Amino acid sequence: MGLRNFSVILLTIGIVFGANVFGVTELEVKAQGPRPEEVAKDMIECEAFAVPVAKDNEETEDNLIRTALNVRPSTVQIQVGSEYGTGNIISVDEEKILILTARHVVKTWSDAGSNYVIFYNGYIADATLEAVDNYYDAAVVSVKTSDIDAFNLMRLRSVKPHYEVISDFDKKKNEVVFSLDSEHVVNAKEVQTYDYFGKDTGIGYKYVYGPVINPDIMVRDYGYNMLYVKCDAHSGMSGGGVFDINGNYVGMLVGGSDKKEMVAVRLADIRKLVEGTE
Repeated sequence: MGLRNFSVILLTIGIVFGANVFGVTELEVKAQGPRPEEVAKDMIECEAFAVPVAKDNEETEDNLIRTALNVRPSTVQIQVGSEYGTGNIISVDEEKILILTARHVVKTWSDAGSNYVIFYNGYIADATLEAVDNYYDAAVVSVKTSDIDAFNLMRLRSVKPHYEVISDFDKKKNEVVFSLDSEHVVNAKEVQTYDYFGKDTGIGYKYVYGPVINPDIMVRDYGYNMLYVKCDAHSGMSGGGVFDINGNYVGMLVGGSDKKEMVAVRLADIRKLVEGTE
């Protein structure tokens, strides 16, 4: 036995029998600091859930990855019966967590109890349909805040729409935007992976990106002007946010083509829906 091993054993013996050697009969440990419930409550009162937005980020891969990671905790997957889509948390208060998604994602919504939300860390909660835009392809669903324990609630984030950025965004050409993609798990309530930090859950775990072809162009299939992007969108991404390099929510993805192009509802056009549910 080497000296190092022998020393470790002696130290262990000292710890085990230290209480008797020094006459200590009780060890009391007190934790300091606020409880998780108190932290979560303070975050709600201070509106601290909002995803931070940068200014004048350069369009680099590092900045794109950093911004995507910031946005990810706001990303959810929405399951409606056998169909699914994506959404983003837009607000968190004491009663509800509001989530913006596409109207066609919730078209088969019923009160049969088969509608739920999977948060980025894999946590699952039942959802309620709050509002539907009868013109634009947009809707809002909610989850009761009380259905999320404080440990998980603190990890979530919300995207705060900044409508003033749209006018500047519309003037720029070929600006890079991105959207997050999730892996779909069948029977998620039984088999969905959960991890406090969101590791390997498959929710918002990768991104697609590309340049804006036109920020405000008429799309015949929808009947109104939309955000048009050179980007390869995938099935299940409908309802997810489209973000600029700084993390501003500029639109909501609703469709794609086999030519690797996608269209999104413009933030300015769903402002009434968003503000009506806040």
